[in-house]
Amino acid sequence: MFAIINTNVFDGKTIQENQAIFIENDLISRIVPMSAVSTDELPQETFDAQGLLASPGFIDVQLNGCGGVLLNTAICKETLETMNQANLKGGTTQFLPTFITSDAESMVEVLDMVGAMDDRLQKGVLGLHLEGPFISTEKKGAHREEFIRELDINTAKYLADNADKICVLTVAPENTSQEVIDIVRNSGITVSLGHTNATYEQVDEKEGLTMATHLYNAMTPLGSREPGVVGYIFDKKPHAGIIVDGIHASYPSVRIAHEMLGEQLFMVTDAVAPAGTDMTEFDMAGLQAYVTNGKCHYKDGTIAGSAVTMAQGLNNLIDHVGLSREEALRMATLYPAKAIKVDNEYGLLKAGYKANITLLSDNNEVKHVYQMGKKAF
Repeated sequence: MFAIINTNVFDGKTIQENQAIFIENDLISRIVPMSAVSTDELPQETFDAQGLLASPGFIDVQLNGCGGVLLNTAICKETLETMNQANLKGGTTQFLPTFITSDAESMVEVLDMVGAMDDRLQKGVLGLHLEGPFISTEKKGAHREEFIRELDINTAKYLADNADKICVLTVAPENTSQEVIDIVRNSGITVSLGHTNATYEQVDEKEGLTMATHLYNAMTPLGSREPGVVGYIFDKKPHAGIIVDGIHASYPSVRIAHEMLGEQLFMVTDAVAPAGTDMTEFDMAGLQAYVTNGKCHYKDGTIAGSAVTMAQGLNNLIDHVGLSREEALRMATLYPAKAIKVDNEYGLLKAGYKANITLLSDNNEVKHVYQMGKKAF
């Protein structure tokens, strides 16, 4: 057992001042005011946080790469380990390695690789986010058109058989039958709508789409006569991720989305290799890409992921969107945990929850990080 003392604790609702967090193995055993702690009950291993704010570790549900690596271009355990180390510096303790549209062989390879990891939870990996290849060519964004295809029954069954490795599957609902959606979602995989050219009605006729991938981007916009996918999301209010870099969506657009969706809206990075580095060029799943003034893009200007971190996004939510510190933290912790149905173990600092803790300064600089009960940064 060890303890973090003299820390202010964000408990998911409010900030409780001058607390002590006791951790046993990878779990929080209790959180109590320092006034209720006697010196003789403190364990030998004790860290004095000196007034830093303890937040749940950030959870990134859409992370293609960071720290100079991209999952699609290097399908190996070392890539995930590099991503995890880069994440920790930005306060992220859990993530969904995101594998974008590829050939069938590569998808099998990444599933086998994750399946062979016996320590993936300790490395922050909650499961894969397969973003494609079952998407719309009209809204492919940075994805390679030659690999886009429809989700057939046999492939849906294969994905369901590998549900222990997959957390989220992004599909274009207009190209995906209800039968295959049911096969996938009944296995426990969250089915997210994204990279879609659907009308409101085309999405509304499908059931089981409980999430939306990077709101506003690669989807039909809200219109006066055709509500589009954005209109569907605002109306039906599934969980929705949003990239808060000021590039993928303007800050007023993020604010409007938050007013519409409340706790259903959570923050993602959609980061690629340059995140956390000073790279100016990179390989985006077989295509040359560039970084210009923080924007990741192809030569023709098409956006190709982001270079933002969760910690940077947190400050953007506070400084530019106008959210309270507490609500911004929820968008980085509790709300993504709810979206992928792990909020019984992650996303809160509470007795019985996994000990994933990000210690922040008053200006939200990441000072220390504990991951699954171990000091990691």
